Amino acid sequence: MSNVHRNSMGPVMNATCEIQEISENPNIKYAAIDDLYRKHHEHKIHQFTEKNREKHISSWRVTKYAEEKVAYGTNYFLKIAIDENLFIHIRVHQRKNQNKYDFYALHEVVTRNQVTCIFTEDDPLTYFNY
Repeated sequence: MSNVHRNSMGPVMNATCEIQEISENPNIKYAAIDDLYRKHHEHKIHQFTEKNREKHISSWRVTKYAEEKVAYGTNYFLKIAIDENLFIHIRVHQRKNQNKYDFYALHEVVTRNQVTCIFTEDDPLTYFNY
């Protein structure tokens, strides 16, 4: 089993059209946005409104990605711009020998006793489980 210290995540690369297309799958895109808003309401820190949600959906653009080959398929780590200098990091899983992709996790970090899922352009895309 992979973890933060022991994993097979490959190098972070610039996004491709194929990676953008994977991320646009409604089962991935809307699951990630829904998870972001669920966590926002749990932790009450981002002040996102329904108007923000519409902008986040329309601004959705993968900027970076990395892959991790695992026994049961491939994990994709994606850095996604959702607004000007607002990014989220998500993990998508492709099942082995299938052309099916599933949203797996939205990266969440704790800093100074606050939880956030929002990153800047300068924050590196790193391995994460949840």
